Amino acid sequence: MGFFESLKRVLGGDHTVEERIDSAFHLKDTSTTSLTPVHEPEPFQGGEYDRKKWRKKLKLILEQLPESQQEWPTHLAEGHALGISNVELATWMRDEFALMVRRVVADRIVTHDEHEKLDLARKMLEIPDTEAEAILHEVVAEAEKFFGKDVKGA
Repeated sequence: MGFFESLKRVLGGDHTVEERIDSAFHLKDTSTTSLTPVHEPEPFQGGEYDRKKWRKKLKLILEQLPESQQEWPTHLAEGHALGISNVELATWMRDEFALMVRRVVADRIVTHDEHEKLDLARKMLEIPDTEAEAILHEVVAEAEKFFGKDVKGA
């Protein structure tokens, strides 16, 4: 076999242009031909640094509500792009919501503005009312037990 015949074989010259296009774009079943299938790239999986950074930004967005509300859809999309599972995202969002409630209750007074901020966060994070109320009651009960006094406005 000559050099040019080898080169033609290596470059796929034994197949028609249509066969190579069909194979490259998976347009037809090429399992019976000798064309090698084109492999899809692996989905991006963010590293531990990316995950920590995403969670830190989540905390920042919640702290700066309502001004930061417009950043939420983009931030959620970034979490999905990093390959963070929905279950993990939901867990992190509920944990951060609970921490937000703890910060609100820490001074033993829950103001009207704080109630509105918590409700906005609950809606944004898509936490059901019943679950958010359960978190609130659990944190308030814990704070009342710790401080030995009632939490006003809760």
